[in-house]
Amino acid sequence: MKATNNCKYMIWAVIVLAVLNLATISSIIYHRYRPMESVITDSQGLVQASDESIRYSGRFFREQLNLSREQMNWFSEYNPVFRQQIQQINAELSRKRYQMLEEMSASKSDTLKLNQLSDTIGILHASLKKVSFEYYLSLKQICDPDQQAKLELLFSEMFAGDEHMQNSGRGGPYGRQYGRRNRN
Repeated sequence: MKATNNCKYMIWAVIVLAVLNLATISSIIYHRYRPMESVITDSQGLVQASDESIRYSGRFFREQLNLSREQMNWFSEYNPVFRQQIQQINAELSRKRYQMLEEMSASKSDTLKLNQLSDTIGILHASLKKVSFEYYLSLKQICDPDQQAKLELLFSEMFAGDEHMQNSGRGGPYGRQYGRRNRN
């Protein structure tokens, strides 16, 4: 009787280990071959640093646009400059947002300082968009027409965060009208 109990435990142990192995292998395959997820943006529609690294990497563009060796040489020179500019602007935006939050949380908030911080954030956001469109136009110049069409799709996904911010008010993406329509 003891031998049959041991045999049952062994069978269950083998089954559990087999399921764990299958789950591990499935997870590895899924994470290795899954398509790039949409860009995660912060509350201002700006690309987060971790996803930014993936989205603007040479590997990502090489695979998505099927870039030639010559195109990759250009990309290897220009992309690091762009990424550094984006990281600096995003870091400064984060600092200014934090300063603004601190000022708003103060017992006596200085509205003049808040206005200045708001203006600075707006200027930084504009410079972020300018750097992005300059990058896009430069990359577009080295692409053939098929690659340009794919590039347009990639950037439309990256800029989708801006549209989300415009439509995130009360009542969802359609504003107050949508909310009223559903109540009736």
